[in-house]
This record gives sequence, structure tokens and C-alpha cells, in this order.
Amino acid sequence: MVKIEDGFENSEQICKMIEDVVEELGINQKLEEITIKHTPAESPIDMNYLSSDNVSLVLEIVDSLENLEGRVRHELMHVADQLNEKFKHRDSLVPPEGTGAFRRYKYLWNVYIDSRLVKSGKPSYDTHEAREKEMEECYPELSAGLRKKCFAFLWGLGLLDFEQISSMSYDLFSTFEELRFLAESHGEKQVTFETMEELKNYGN
Repeated sequence: MVKIEDGFENSEQICKMIEDVVEELGINQKLEEITIKHTPAESPIDMNYLSSDNVSLVLEIVDSLENLEGRVRHELMHVADQLNEKFKHRDSLVPPEGTGAFRRYKYLWNVYIDSRLVKSGKPSYDTHEAREKEMEECYPELSAGLRKKCFAFLWGLGLLDFEQISSMSYDLFSTFEELRFLAESHGEKQVTFETMEELKNYGN
């Protein structure tokens, strides 16, 4: 079921970790094939690519043992979410790449995954502190006080679905009354960034 490209120094540990987590999450019942590939040289970041028919998966994994379990669990949680009907994942709801909404969509889903891993006592890709700090990069137009309160709410959420994540990617305050109340109480609004450059350069 699991195949790995040649050239991995840590192939045995990577394969074993992926096999164990796939079984633990129960997605081995749904996937027929998993192929582990090297990450592109220009972008050494773990990635997952689920086929359109949801039966085969390509994982690009950094050839390193550093936080291997946390990285593998994070990527496979993305896959488990996509395979979960209750999550309602739809490609049509993904914001256009290169926009501020796309950056925020990735961030919100990552927070949702890492918060669940941390709460369950499992290794995660990033810590609570690292994800909270990253919010400044994704929402530079909001005050530090509002960001802190919004992050605490996001980290503490129970179940989310993809429609909610997509909606919040465009407007963080659109889905939950608690977040909307926080924004109103601070008198702040979100800025729509059409490009990543606008988001990166905000306030400079």
C-alpha cells in the first residue's frame, strides 16, 4: 500500500510512521495506495495530494527525522478531514491561490489541525505559541489584542467544517457570533488582500 521513492536516507522510519498513523486514523480503509516522494528543492515543505477519486495519495515528505511524527500526523489529518464526509471538503470552496484569502485559508485549517493534535496529546506540526505568532502574518491589519482573543477562540473550537473555514478565509468574523462581537467591541474590520504581496507589505 505504501511506496517510497528511492534516495530517502530515512525511508524505513518515514514509511513506518506513515503506516502507523494511517492505520490509527482509519484512512487505510479508504486509500488504496500511498506514494511518498521527495519535496521539490525550491520548496522543502511537507505536502499532501489526494486524488480526485479519493483512493490514492501522494505525500511529499522532507527527508528528516526532526519532528517526523508531528509533520506526518499533520499532513495525514488534512487527508482524514478530506475523506470525512462530515467535513464537507469541496475544491470549489478553496480560495484562489496567490490571494490573502488563500493564505488565511491555509492558516485556519492548519490551526484547526494542530489544535486537535495538541489537545489529544499527540505531536503536532507547530505549537500553540507558534501558530499564535503566525496569526500576525495572516492578519496584520488587526490589533495585537484582537488577534490574541480571536486566536484563543479559534484554538478552542471543537468541530469545524470546510464551508466554515472557507467562509472565514474571506471574513474571519462571518461565521461565529463570538468573533463578530469581538471585532465590533474593538471597532475593527478585516482588510481584503487581493494578492499575497498586499498582505505581506501591509503597513510597510
